[in-house]
Amino acid sequence: MKIKIFPTIPHLLASLVLLFSKNGSALACKPSQHFNAQFEVMGDRLSGSEAGRLGAWITDMQRNYPKRPFFLLITYQDEARPDEEIAERRGKWVKDFLIQMGEDPNAIIYGGTTLWKAENVGAYSTAQPTTLGIEFGPGCPNACCDASAPVAH
Repeated sequence: MKIKIFPTIPHLLASLVLLFSKNGSALACKPSQHFNAQFEVMGDRLSGSEAGRLGAWITDMQRNYPKRPFFLLITYQDEARPDEEIAERRGKWVKDFLIQMGEDPNAIIYGGTTLWKAENVGAYSTAQPTTLGIEFGPGCPNACCDASAPVAH
């Protein structure tokens, strides 16, 4: 089993902000939104209540941001018992869910898996070894767009 180990999520997100920004001002403002989908241990589908929570979050993103250029999916794996097959099935399930909610399949990026380690996640996060993190990068208008662009509130 081959596990892709990415840098910590904050490093990955910082790289994406730079990649999708028009200029260096992106460092002063972070428009992205984040959601942690919690799967059951060894589960590859969200429970009904967790799917409902994800659906409500997606609906909120759709209402607040008319342009949704990317959703980045990162699956965590337990260091003690990594299972890339389950991680990939979780990614596919969430991608299919997003598509069913009306999102563009080309805007959904599966960033792979990373081993869950408390020191990489930090105390501020709800991420667990069974988490699939979704980072959403809204297009303009958003709070970080140039002053000449309308801003969604």
